[in-house]
Amino acid sequence: MNKRSVITGIIVGAVLGAGLGLSALRGAQGAGEGTTETIKGEVVDLMCYLDHGAKGEKHKGCASKCIKSGGPVGLLTPDNQLYLVIGDHQPINDQLADKAAQTITLKGKVVERNGMKMIENAQVQD
Repeated sequence: MNKRSVITGIIVGAVLGAGLGLSALRGAQGAGEGTTETIKGEVVDLMCYLDHGAKGEKHKGCASKCIKSGGPVGLLTPDNQLYLVIGDHQPINDQLADKAAQTITLKGKVVERNGMKMIENAQVQD
């Protein structure tokens, strides 16, 4: 295993662990936490974006492949805010893989904890 694979594995574990932790904490907080928001940004695969800043049209093929294979999905806003994107209590990868590197608008419940932002129950807006 090369150094990049190890680093990517560590990042993926941290992101997925944070996402699962946020879901668990959400249950502890009770309903009503967070706000429903509509957010526009670029669909990125979090593994490559966090590891080496990969985004945009040049990275579209790789990002789509990573998302299709189950890698965590992110939304990067024009002001560089990064959100973990989750569907209705499940990954939304199948719906967003072909939208990698595209700017889309998502509507969902936005929560933040310890600097990590997430859009859950995300729905693509037309």
